[in-house]
Formats: sequence, structure tokens, C-alpha cells
Amino acid sequence: MENKRSNSKGRMKLWSAAMAALLALVPVGQASASSAAFPIGIFFPPSQEHTTSAAYADIAAMNANVVIGAAVIVTPEHNAAALDLAEENGLEILATDFRLHWTDRHVAQNVNGGGYFVSSGNRLGQTFKSPTTGTAWYITSVKLNIDKDYWPEGVTLTLNVYDSPAKNTLLGGASITGRPDTYFPTFSFSRPVQTDQSYYMELTSDSTIAIGWVATSTGDTYADGSAYQEGIATGRDLWFDVSFAQEAYNDGNRPTDAIVDTVADAYKSHPALLGYHLYDEPGSGLMGRIEAVRDRFKAQDPGSMTFVNLFPVNATQEQWGVLDYSGDFVRTNRSLGQTFRTSPGQTSLGTIQLWIDRLTWSAGESLTLKLWNSPAKQTLLGSSTLASSADNFPVFTMNATVAPSTEYYWELTHGGGGDGSVGWVVQAHADKDWTSSGTGYANGLPSGGDYWFVVDQQLVGGSYEDYVYRWASKKPDVLAFDHYPFLYDGSFRNDYYTNLEVIRSQGLKAGVDFWSYMQSVGITGQLRQPTQAEMSYQIYTNLAYGAKGVLYFTYFTPGIEASGAPFFGGLILPDGTKNVTYGYAQGLNAELLKLGTTLTGLTSQEVYHTGTLPPSTQALPSGFFWQLADSSKPAVVGYFKDDAGRKYVMVVNRDYENGRTLSFSLPGKPSAVTEVSKSTGLEIATDYNSATGTLSASFAAGEGRLFALPSGY
Repeated sequence: MENKRSNSKGRMKLWSAAMAALLALVPVGQASASSAAFPIGIFFPPSQEHTTSAAYADIAAMNANVVIGAAVIVTPEHNAAALDLAEENGLEILATDFRLHWTDRHVAQNVNGGGYFVSSGNRLGQTFKSPTTGTAWYITSVKLNIDKDYWPEGVTLTLNVYDSPAKNTLLGGASITGRPDTYFPTFSFSRPVQTDQSYYMELTSDSTIAIGWVATSTGDTYADGSAYQEGIATGRDLWFDVSFAQEAYNDGNRPTDAIVDTVADAYKSHPALLGYHLYDEPGSGLMGRIEAVRDRFKAQDPGSMTFVNLFPVNATQEQWGVLDYSGDFVRTNRSLGQTFRTSPGQTSLGTIQLWIDRLTWSAGESLTLKLWNSPAKQTLLGSSTLASSADNFPVFTMNATVAPSTEYYWELTHGGGGDGSVGWVVQAHADKDWTSSGTGYANGLPSGGDYWFVVDQQLVGGSYEDYVYRWASKKPDVLAFDHYPFLYDGSFRNDYYTNLEVIRSQGLKAGVDFWSYMQSVGITGQLRQPTQAEMSYQIYTNLAYGAKGVLYFTYFTPGIEASGAPFFGGLILPDGTKNVTYGYAQGLNAELLKLGTTLTGLTSQEVYHTGTLPPSTQALPSGFFWQLADSSKPAVVGYFKDDAGRKYVMVVNRDYENGRTLSFSLPGKPSAVTEVSKSTGLEIATDYNSATGTLSASFAAGEGRLFALPSGY
């Protein structure tokens, strides 16, 4: 993904002679104590053939520092090369390994002893069957046994896969031009197939020269198919190895601990490894299994990051997966419960919210939720009883003292009255658990899926915030998401700030920093290539909300064969040359690295807006210490504090088409206001007048500026 910041800057004014005496009162020229480089990443890096020292030098020259392999660099061999180049150029890699994303299965016939020749006048074929279990399989490659010594240079063999020997439907094909360097050439493609279905592969040549042998058995050894010559079954079988793949999380599965250990062992010792790219845009039903993979990585390589990117708010509820659930009834003779683990550092538990159909909750029926030390219920930590609920999301107050990273158990019981039954109490399907660190119970016995519950918050089940909470509550290394607001028709998504509000809120509540993907590419009919000001706008609005990392989507422009979508105008164009946006990113990133020295040490306190309010946002309060002289002008005001309590304000021109001068008043009239320089990272003078408590600054379209208040103000 991509991120860009406008290189345009308003002219900074010098301090007047009258203000010079105040310089000693503020830490002008001092940088923040934080020294960590602000993470600036690229998604869709140079492909395998473009993984060169020059290509990685270009990434570093753009002032990026993180590379995400995406669907491009996915094998141990290619990752090893990329990691070495990253180290040479001062970059780090979030490694993507296909074994974390795909499970493979092979269907093979490896008996030989006979053979055929293939030529333009002699087609060879073989029927075979796809895996008999599992769902959503792809055929990814076919390996044959062909004598390379009798395969002349320049002769091309093509392997096509069809629905049957009748060849009514072509699934896909691949070609290899001789002479190969192996007796076992692999024809690669990626096409979906049905489970337990017969297919037909056919090998053809563009030459009359007889090439072979193409190895076969001497008899019918493969039960699910037969070899063919010129469309006629022969009673033999080709030697073949067909590779199928399905997503690693299909059918309730996940990458095994053995696979995680193998992947960690392959990369963890490399100094350029930042961490592991686990999943892009999971539904909530996958999060329990992804959590288990994350925890295994943490056990094997505790010093490296694990990275998951969430769906944006404009995805569907089906994609979020929160509404894919089951449920159960709590009755006078049937309790429901859930084990769960507290977060690291958590010492208290105020409330637990459940999802219960209130229409089944009759007058006179009471429900009690008790918090216990374990399912054995030796120690009661809290209890709350409700006689009714105004909605489907009742909140039970516990006010319990708990220990960090410790397993506890809540249990819901029916107190009698009504018909003695209330439900559904919403519960995940057993293969789509919401957490890996607990399980649901019924009458004191494990019942399968997790119950829907929220600790110390009040949410609406099935909402986007519910979805984000599911992952944020697991304390990921970072909370990441992507939202691309600049549409192909020239419009702007009106839910842009809704997404930022949710991510910021959940990140702060979980104590987890967030990273944002930035739009730096177009997709025909969907997204436009952003302008310099639009790239600046994305970066600065995210920074105003507290983002601690930005990622560009995309760096290279993906081809339709790799992505399935008509991308255009990435930072690097399809021919490998730099787009004009590369230069925009280069300048913006340089600024971001300077500001990042301070930003990495700040914590977001509030975010306000002026002008016409975007959906989900808050207006700048009249009593806030930082005011716009003209509140009709569109701006974002992000308020921060550092660890010592010092206040900072980032102001963003919320107009990505026009620059403007914004004037501010500070009713408290602090002694000075400085700005963190985008060129040095140091604090520099503004035109602030302490007598009037006013200052002004010029903002380019979409630009932001970071201001600092005196310590103790």
C-alpha cells in the first residue's frame, strides 16, 4: 500500500526581535527523546526477476524502510535474496511465506518403464482426479518426466488442462521452451477446480520433431485416470505429479505448529527481518486461528513482529464475518460459560457485555453473570444480575481485580421466572472461534465455539467496531487497516473518518499503535491515481489521528495476471520506471522521518474537526485550548501528549484541492508555541504572539503541521 505526503510547505516565518527573549523558555532545537525510525513501508515490492540491488536502493532512496513481500516474494529462496538486499540498503522486511497462506496436496503417478513421443502430430494426455476432500482447491502446477536430452532448443511444449477429454472447457495452460535443465519440467498455472472431480491434461508441441520419451507406466497403474494418445485412451498412465493448493485457513484449518516453526527457522536469524506477514484482511471467524499462529511465532521468535491487516469499514459484514454465528439458550437447568485470558498488564475487569436476544427475555426473568477463577469455580471474583435489557447487548458490571495474562471463567445462569429460557446467547461456530485462548461451556462442559463477549466496552454486535475489537483485544504488535478514499469517478469516500475514528479508538483502548495503508495506485473503474495533495492529505490526516506507521499500496504496479484487477499508476510503473508519484512519496517520506522522531513518542488524546463535519467526527469544542479563528474552514485538530505530559497539536488542512492560511487563538496564552520542523525534526519558531495568544500558518492543500506547547502548560 502506499502513502504520500505533500511536499508543498507554507513559508515559515522568523521570530520577531520582541519574541527572541522567549526562546530560552521552550526547548527550541531539541528533538524528542524517541529515536526509533518512523515505519514507512511498501506493499507489492519488486518481483522476483526485479529483486536487484538497484531496485532495493530505489526503495531506500524513496525514504521507505519496510518492505512487505505481499504475493510477490513468497518462497524461502526469494525471501533470502530480498533480505540480503534489504540489509544492504538499510531496510527491513515483513516476510510473506506461501506456507503461511496455502496448503498443498499432490496427486501423482510415479511408476514408469514405458514412454511416448510428443510432436505436433502426436498429442499426449492424461485424465486425473482432484483431491477428494476439502474445499476451494486450485491446480497450481503439473510436473512431467520428459527426457530433456531429446528436447531441442527452441521447441515449445504446451500443457493445457481441460474439464474432460472432450475439451469443452479450458481451465488453463502453460508452455516451456527447450531445452530445459531438468528431466522433470514443471508447468505452472493457478486455476480453481472442483473437489473430487476428473480433469484432463494434454501435452502438445509446436514442432514435428518427436520429443521424448515422455515417461509412462507400462500398464494401467493409476486408478482414477488413463493416458491418451491423439485423444484415445491407451491403458497406460503418464508419469505425473499434479500440485493442488487451498488457502491455509480453509475448512477450519490453520498453518500447523510445524509449519510455523519451519518458517521461523528460515528467517529469524536474519538481521533484516522485521517480522512475519500473517494475513491480509481476515474475517473475525479466522481470528482465533490466526491468534494461535501468532502465539506460536512469538514462542519461536519473540523478537520479531507479526503483522495482520484488517478490512476497511466499507467492506461487507459478510467479509468481517461477525454475523456468521450460532447460539445457545440459558435455562434454569442449563448454564453457559466461557474461559478467556486477561491481557498483559490488565489488573482490573469492570464489565462484561454479552449478545442476547432481548425478545426472549420475559418480564420476571433474571440472568446472573459470575466471574470465577476457573471452570472449577473455586473463587468468585464478581457477580451481576439483570432483570431485563433495553437492547440485545446487556452489560454486566463485575468491578473485579484480576491478574494479567491469566485465564478466568464467566458463567451465565437463569434465575427463574418467565418460561425459564433466554436465548440466543450468541456463539461462534466451532470452526470459527473468535479466540484461541478460551472456549465456550454449557453446564460446565466445553461446548465448542466461543460466546460473543466484550470486556470493559459497550459495542454493537456485528458492527465494524465489533470486528476491529475482535483483533485489537488480542494485543497485536500493531493494529493495521487499509482504506482507499479517492475513487475513480473523482469522488471521496464519506466513511474515511468513520474508519479512522474506530481504529484510533480501539487502538487506544487496547494500548496498541496503529499503522495505515495509503492509496498510491489506481484501479480502473474503482480508484484513481492520487495527486500529490491527495497523498499528503492521507498521511497527515492519519498522523493527526495518531498513526505510528504508514504503508504504500502499491509500490510496483501489479499486472492483471498477478492481481486479477486492472491496476495503473503505482509508484513504479509496469515497465519498471518511476512514476511521478514516486517523487511525491520521496519528499513526503523525508518529512515524515523528521516528524516521526517526535511522533513516535506521542499519544493521541483527542481529534476534532472544524468546517462541515465529516460523518462520525467531533466538532472542536469552544472551550478547547486551541481554537481556529474561523471555524468554518475545514481542518483536523489532533491533540497529543508525550510521556512527560507535554502537549502537541497537529493541524491538517482538510482540503486536498486548495491551500489556505489558518489562524489560531490560544485563550490560555502560553509563553510560546513552536513547530516541529519537517526538514530537521527540531523545534523552530512560529509567528505566535504571546500577548494576544494568536498565530497563523500557511498550509498547502492536504498539508499538516505539528506544533508544540511549552512543558507544563
